[in-house]
Amino acid sequence: MRTRNVKEFGATGGGTTLDTVAIQTAIDAGGLVYFPPGVYLSGTLYLRSNGGLELSPGAILRGSPNLADYNPADFVPQNSASKAEVTSGGHLIAAVECSNIVLCGGGTIDGNHPAFLNETDPECPLMYRRIARPGQMVFLCECTDVRIQDLNLKNAPYWTCFLHGCEEVTIHGLHIQSDPRVLNDDGIDLDCCRRVTVSDCIISTGDDALTLRGNNSRLKQKRDCCEIVVTNCILESHYANAIRVGVGCGEIHDALFENIIVPGYRTAISLVSNWSNDPASCVGAEIHDIEFRNIRSHARRFLQIKLDNAPEGNAHTSATLHGIMIQHVRGTMELSNMLRGNGAGKLYDITLDDIRLNCRGNGPAPELDFKGAWGHASTDAAFELNHADEIEFRNVRIDYAPEACGWHADIRATHSTFHTTMCKFSLGFQPESTR
Repeated sequence: MRTRNVKEFGATGGGTTLDTVAIQTAIDAGGLVYFPPGVYLSGTLYLRSNGGLELSPGAILRGSPNLADYNPADFVPQNSASKAEVTSGGHLIAAVECSNIVLCGGGTIDGNHPAFLNETDPECPLMYRRIARPGQMVFLCECTDVRIQDLNLKNAPYWTCFLHGCEEVTIHGLHIQSDPRVLNDDGIDLDCCRRVTVSDCIISTGDDALTLRGNNSRLKQKRDCCEIVVTNCILESHYANAIRVGVGCGEIHDALFENIIVPGYRTAISLVSNWSNDPASCVGAEIHDIEFRNIRSHARRFLQIKLDNAPEGNAHTSATLHGIMIQHVRGTMELSNMLRGNGAGKLYDITLDDIRLNCRGNGPAPELDFKGAWGHASTDAAFELNHADEIEFRNVRIDYAPEACGWHADIRATHSTFHTTMCKFSLGFQPESTR
């Protein structure tokens, strides 16, 4: 792949002059576009097949502060602006139906969120007020043979890196740092992607750090989200989930998360088929054959597995969630772990093996959203099972003080079936079960 220096095409790298035209001209010339040290201010850049961007360690590609410099909303059928989350649908880097794409070099991609989000919300002082802003900072759609490595991605005004319907993807050595006051600032979103490896990344976001999604409704070619390996990563979310699996109407399956550190904050692992709170929407992703292995977690809640994200008795997806293995976990927690079906779909065949968690006390419920509810407060048990079957606890040890946690049962099971082997809880293992 031929390399071209972006300054040979007129880019200034001075941080004040818009370099979009010069950079795009270099991209259109073909090959890998090299950025020497400097600050390159730009609107949307459209990558081409057999090419990409190489940002040297001293190079910063910074998003323009002007929304007019980004692509229009719905510029391709697979993309859309989000009115609910107040985005324009614009991207800093976009590639659609391309092959052999590279982003690399050790430099920085800066979404420049302070240009759009810098005023705290009076109703929620911990967050910025959502106003018009670009969409996903890096947007790759229905691309094949993608390599993203050794880059710093920061200040995303919305999702940081969104891959939709991509195949044969390698993501390595990314450092993603988002402002926790920015709502919806996901780290890496893999939506209906196949054969993806994510390794040696450090991600700290306000919203979900890394997600697997199954929203295939807008793709030209329907795909499952499958054959995913995430390994040797540090994943942290301030008000959402370090790892989130679910959303959409497709399938998510055959994925491995291995050697993962979750330093803290809200939830370590979250699997939810249906994320809609609309009672009329019962569509959910089919989730199965997902493995988590060698996890060190200090999140407030270690695990939630649910068919619906809506309050109990609201939406009732008929999706299935099964074949989940969680092994070799060490760490701390504050809130109850939850496995919740709904009586309409099926949640079954989930194994927890070699788990050691120390409860630090019953912490407060997760941070509130604008409507006063965000996530679930702790219940009166270490594990709550509801409409969950074939749940296997093997070599699970939870150390806690009942008076500090407010827990009166180790496992509380309602309309559920479970089995335990060599488990030890602070209450001396006291399950309670009702049918």
